Amino acid sequence: MKRLILLAPLLATGCQSTLTGNEGNFRFSYMADDWVNDFNKPVAVGASLDIEVRGVGSNTPVTLSSAAYDDAAVLEVTSFDGMDIIVTGTGDGLALLEGEGELDGETLTDSVNMQAAVPEVLMLAHACSTANEAAYILDRDVVVAFEMQMENTQPVIGYGYYPVELDSTSAAVEHDSTSQIWISVNTGDVEESITMSSTIDDTTLTMELAEEGRIDGVEEPTAWVVEDIDVGDTNAFFIRPMIGELVVCQSDVLMTVASDTPETCAVHEHDPEGDGENETGWFAVEGVGAGTCLYTVTYASGAEGEGVSEQFSYTIEP
Repeated sequence: MKRLILLAPLLATGCQSTLTGNEGNFRFSYMADDWVNDFNKPVAVGASLDIEVRGVGSNTPVTLSSAAYDDAAVLEVTSFDGMDIIVTGTGDGLALLEGEGELDGETLTDSVNMQAAVPEVLMLAHACSTANEAAYILDRDVVVAFEMQMENTQPVIGYGYYPVELDSTSAAVEHDSTSQIWISVNTGDVEESITMSSTIDDTTLTMELAEEGRIDGVEEPTAWVVEDIDVGDTNAFFIRPMIGELVVCQSDVLMTVASDTPETCAVHEHDPEGDGENETGWFAVEGVGAGTCLYTVTYASGAEGEGVSEQFSYTIEP
């Protein structure tokens, strides 16, 4: 089984793969998260891709009057409007995308070679852990990272085609998503351990679905600190709840954080305009005086409503 190790902040951003057309008039581009310099990555059969068309040099949007492939059995244009084209992979092979449009008052044509393929490898990863299993709270819309490839590691791109199945009573994959990096899942309303299984290879991912009250621990905080926290500094921290040995991904569970040593540190919610409670897992520690900063994180809904609290420490430098 192949696994994808992911850094969520990096995957949340994207760049454009761009290629000048065969006639040198148009620049074709789409959002990409890998192999950005390679425009001609195959579109997955069954997936869609949004393409922008702009003028070479001027980068001015082209107002398209026509857009079509020379082989609709490989790729087809689903729609086009202004400079935007939506294409869909229909079968393995190569096809030529041909377009005509107005650019700076002149009617021009151009084309670009593209390909479509059935992906051979699927990689899956929890957004919060490199382990195969993670916990999720019921009645949440969450995401799982995915990547499609050919056996030679060439990325296969597109959205709307998510080759997975869930052996679940109520959780479901949202196939109408337009993400090329996340599979959207609604966790449903039944406590159960489920498996997300690839339909193109043997990749699997385990999701423990649980009520909020089953939270019974707090993950060691991640300090977003370059060197240290000096007196007067304020730095961000990130934390997640735990269920047993499993970290809870994207929990959206209210938590509070309080300083136990106000002489050395103050603790702030991530949103300064908030009410002291936080669902995101982010908070900030401010150095007040040199010494050991002690602070307590509490999930009031944990332990079946009795609450779960854990104390952590961080050294404040002079």
